[in-house]
Parts: sequence; structure tokens; C-alpha cells
Amino acid sequence: MTIFLLTATGIYLYVVWILISYQWFKRQRDKIPFRVHVNGIRGKSTVTRYVSAVFREAGYHTFGKTTGSAARIIRPDGEDYNFHRRGYANVNEQVKMVKHFVRQKAEAIVLECMAINPLYAKWLEDKVTQAQVNIITNVRYDHPDQMGETLEQIAESLAQTIPDNGILITAESNPKLLEILANNARQKNTTVIVANPNQVSSQDLEGFTYFVHEENIAIGYEMAKLLKLPKARALAAMQSAKPDPGAFQIEYFEFEGKTIAWANLFAVNDRESFISTCLTLFQQLASYETVIILNNREDRQERVELFAWLAQYLQFNRVVTFGAFEGEVNQFLSSQPNIVLNLGASSKFKSASGQQLLQQICNHAESQKILLIGAVNIHTEQAEKLLHFFEEEREKSSGRVENDLASIK
Repeated sequence: MTIFLLTATGIYLYVVWILISYQWFKRQRDKIPFRVHVNGIRGKSTVTRYVSAVFREAGYHTFGKTTGSAARIIRPDGEDYNFHRRGYANVNEQVKMVKHFVRQKAEAIVLECMAINPLYAKWLEDKVTQAQVNIITNVRYDHPDQMGETLEQIAESLAQTIPDNGILITAESNPKLLEILANNARQKNTTVIVANPNQVSSQDLEGFTYFVHEENIAIGYEMAKLLKLPKARALAAMQSAKPDPGAFQIEYFEFEGKTIAWANLFAVNDRESFISTCLTLFQQLASYETVIILNNREDRQERVELFAWLAQYLQFNRVVTFGAFEGEVNQFLSSQPNIVLNLGASSKFKSASGQQLLQQICNHAESQKILLIGAVNIHTEQAEKLLHFFEEEREKSSGRVENDLASIK
């Protein structure tokens, strides 16, 4: 009986401590005047950077946090640094970051939602961020195991971060999906602003040094309107924002007499975005032979068939397999066996260097110019070696430029 009473008392005191701690956290968090919560399927990290830049340009002491290909903290001067985690990502880290930003006297914070599970996402909004502005970049088919098997279900999942009595900005254009977001916003007395990409001109895109999507810039423009920041200043701020480490840039390498146009789309996991980006690349590099790397992780089997289908649908000249599930890819593309080159975990090249992998790709190419697109996932042994090789080539090129400049001086 005594043990029971002690246990009950301990639980009671723990609950009281939790409630007091949460009330303290809320008071601290509410010291930050502007809080923005960025959700969606594609473009979250980029939009987080754009919106942070817009706030900075408007004169606010602003911090941002992305959770894309690498978690980064964006400082008020626009620079960013790695957020080093101990172990796996945990939504509780968002609480620590908000406390940190409060200590840094933040006037605005822009936080990328770090939860895929809609229950966790709702917790992050309701209990941690309580944003005045929620951004849902778009609704695409991804993470069906947690967000839903249909686009409509995914839209409902994303809507969990819509705040009460706030503002929702979205670049989603599908009327059915937009209506789902709007219905959820109405239930929370939240205003919906649809960011129209048509307000972004081709001239607006010229100042960016990497591949950009008009929808993301349009979201930045809508935030600028709320802050009464002129469009030209907002655009300049977004153009000067550092790109996310996972941002897509076309890089060109000369390798064994061939020109390689390298397009790292490892982080683009949904069908619509992948198709639109590839079609744009095909148009820009029409004279290049098209080669896709299907980089399948062992724990991402749900993406295998989708991207094998995409490789077929987009009519790539050659399909290279990295990582796992090579047999499944070959089975799916059995009607075109001659276009598949296996360099992954089940092939004799599974331990090859990045240079050797690229040599194999070039040896099987028929053109002197190759558009090489990395797809599906980021981390496998082969992909990491290839990326490391490209990094070495990048450093060599940078060194040559520095030596040339030194000789000029």
C-alpha cells in the first residue's frame, strides 16, 4: 500500500511538473512575435529559406530551421550551420530549438515541419509552434504508409498543421486538394492565400544560381505582401538566400572525353515533381543522351516500382541500378533488357569506386554528352561513392581556377 501511494504521488508530481514546464514554454515561445510553420511534400526546405530571407529583408531578427537532406539552422545574417543530432531525428528537438531562438531574441522564426506522421505534425503545430502562418507548399504522392494512399488523404494529413485563427499559404493548384485544405482552414477560422506561380516571370528566375520552381518563389511573394515588403526587395532577398544542401543544381563534368551533365534528384521522391523536372531538363539538354540511376535503399521498397515505371514512362535511353532490388527493376523492365545496367548490391560492381562506376556508365553510353539523373533515394554505398567522386572533381576544378587566378595576378 505504501509503495502504491508513493508511486501515485510520484506520478502526480510528474504530471504537475509537465504542466508547469509546458506553461513556461508557452510564455517563452509567445515572446517571438512571428512564427511560421512550413509543411508540404516538395520544396519545404527551399521555402523555409526563402521566407526566412523575406523576413530578414523586412528588418526582423529571424531564425530558420530546415530538416531536409541535412538539418540546418539559418542565422539572422543568412548564413547557416549544421544541426548535429545525437541519434535519429526526434520531434522533441523542435522544442529545444524554439527555446534556443527565444534566448537569441528572435523576432521571427520559420520552422520546417519535421514530422511525416500527421499526429506528430499536429502536435508540433498545436503544442510547439502555434504559428500565425502555416505554409503547405503542395500535395504530392509520397509516404503513403503514414500519410495516406490517395492525394486526398495526404491533403488531410498535411492539413493537420493549419493553425487556429491564422493564415494558410499554399501553392497547391489541384481544385479538389485545394478545397480539402480550404475546408480544414475554415473549421479553424484561418484565411487561405493561394500563391499563383504566374506572378513569377522568367526574368525573376534569372538571378538564381540553381534550379528553382516558380511555386516556391510565389509563396515568398505572398509572405512579402503580408509584411508589406516590395516585390523587388523580396525577390533579391530570395535570390541571395543560400540554397539548401539538397537543392538541385546541374553540374557539368568532363570525364574520359565525355561531357556529363549531373542532375542530383535523389531527394525528389514524388511522381509529379520528378516528371516535371525531367521534362524541363530534357528540353534544356535536348542533345544529351538520358541516363537515370535508380538508387534503391533496402528499406524503401515501396519506391522501386514507381521509379522503374517513371524510367520507362520518360523513355530514358539507359537505366542504371544502384543499391538493392536490382532483380525487381530488371523484372519490371524485362521488355527492354538492353537498356538496364546493374551496378548495385547484387552486381560485381557493388564495391567499385565512384570513378569506376562512372566509367561503366560512360562505357555503355552511345553519345559524347550524357545527362545523368540520380533518382529515388540518397544513401546507398554506390551513390555515396559516386557523390564523393563528383565532390573530388569539383575540388580539383576549384583548385585549377584558383591556380589560374594566381597566375594572372
